[in-house]
Amino acid sequence: MPPLHEQIRRELEDQIHSGALPPGARLPTEMELRDRYGVSRATAQRVLNDLADAGLAIRHRRRGTFVADVRQQINLLSYAAPTTHEKGVPGRHEVISSRIVRAADAVLPLRGAEDDTAVVELVRRKLDLHDNPRTVERHVVLFSAAPDLLNEDLAELVSLRHLRDRGVTIDRIRIYLDPVVLDEDDAELLRSSAGTPTLRRRRELLAPEGHAIEVVTALIRPGTAEFFVELPGSSE
Repeated sequence: MPPLHEQIRRELEDQIHSGALPPGARLPTEMELRDRYGVSRATAQRVLNDLADAGLAIRHRRRGTFVADVRQQINLLSYAAPTTHEKGVPGRHEVISSRIVRAADAVLPLRGAEDDTAVVELVRRKLDLHDNPRTVERHVVLFSAAPDLLNEDLAELVSLRHLRDRGVTIDRIRIYLDPVVLDEDDAELLRSSAGTPTLRRRRELLAPEGHAIEVVTALIRPGTAEFFVELPGSSE
């Protein structure tokens, strides 16, 4: 079980990311935390300092501690572009699992693959610069297209680049943005609550014959991003 100060910090983090504590909201004082959780002044102080160090809170002497605006601003038009995810974003990947399985047993369906087709399956969690979860990523790739994929540094892998470097012909790239709710497994990985709505980016790499070479999804931690579409203003 995590230390008590970490349990309290995560509880407040969840409230921040779920929107229960919106940007600008006042967080409990050290004394309020001591009374609520029965902890020492040092523990209460550490909780608030850790939130501030992670960029989730702003502390003002004599005024208190307030929730920072931590939502990433994401242009949906850019987010749907394959080049955005090929370049990557700051942070690191944590590999959850990697294996070779039958397509029928993979975490995602691969368009056009027979049940017994061998595929490479990779599940990773993207962490931000403060080691807070950002996304959960799932990849399913045709084994015949990337037989040596699991020999790569999976924490640094960019699958689209890997396939292109191997000379795999990609005819089309199709991007979907799916509104979903978190199940219990993803909620735990993202330190969020099951049933919380979020957005999932799904990408398919399609061969000239129409079948999928790869499908990859990125599930965003709720409350960490604000999506927008920006269009040019009228010239009139």
